[in-house]
Parts: sequence; structure tokens; C-alpha cells
Amino acid sequence: MIVAHDIYSETNPAYGTYALTMFVQGFIAANDAGPELPAAYLALPIAMSGDLATSFNGTNKNTGLLEWLDRSPQIQLGLADRVNRSMEIVTAAVRVACFTMTLALVDGTRLRAGAQKLKKSPIANLSDDTANAIKRAERLGYWFATAGSTRSIFDAMGLTL
Repeated sequence: MIVAHDIYSETNPAYGTYALTMFVQGFIAANDAGPELPAAYLALPIAMSGDLATSFNGTNKNTGLLEWLDRSPQIQLGLADRVNRSMEIVTAAVRVACFTMTLALVDGTRLRAGAQKLKKSPIANLSDDTANAIKRAERLGYWFATAGSTRSIFDAMGLTL
């Protein structure tokens, strides 16, 4: 059996908006200030990467960023390149989220929940792999919120800000 992988759907700004919104919700659950914008550029490529999906197996929101990185050091391999290649996708998701008012950029640096709420029904129609990426984004949001500053998150992942 041949399994088709629809890369177009995963680069769709609306899909990115769902993942981004769940990332922000996960973050706000632990830190009401909301994530700084650069954190989204790190979280979305990780959450949406199918090859990193197995690194989330056996984790939950209490696992934490540092323990997850310790369990799966392969995450850091090629991470800078992964982030750089996904910048346009993340930027499009941020724009759509702000334009549709599902998210707001506050003080030019922090993402917060916007006036509009996302409908849950489109997520129900996604494949398991695609829906799990959105769940991973939410988990990363919580982990990032409890890990400290954006700089410390980037440092822990071997990147510079």
C-alpha cells in the first residue's frame, strides 16, 4: 500500500494557525504573559515535524522541556536548519491568526488569545498524524512556559537568539 503525504495541507496557513493557537493556549495555561513571538518560530517546526513525533511518546505536559530534550537529544540535530526552512510557514500562520483575531500580538512581542475562538470541528476531520501535531504544539507551549525565558529555551535547544 502506498501512503500519500499531503505536504500542502501541512504548509497551509490555516493549519498553522490551529497549531500556533494551541501552542499559545498551552503556554498561557502555565504563564499568563503569553509566549514571545520567537518561541513560535521554534515550536511550530518541531510540533509539525513528523520525524520528531516519536520523541513525544511517553510524555505529558509535566515531562518538561529539559527532560524531553535529555530523552531525545536527536531533536537538536539540524534544528537551526529546520527552523530557518519553516520561517515563511510560521510567518503566514502568525499573520492569519492575527488577521482572523484568533491571536493578538501584544506590545509587538507577545502572542495572546484574540477575540475570536477557533472552532474545534475542523480538527476532528484531520488524520491522526496531523491532529497529533496540533497536540504536540500545545504540549510545547506548556513546556516552554515552564522552562523560563525565551533565551533560556533557545539556549537549552542549542540555538542562539
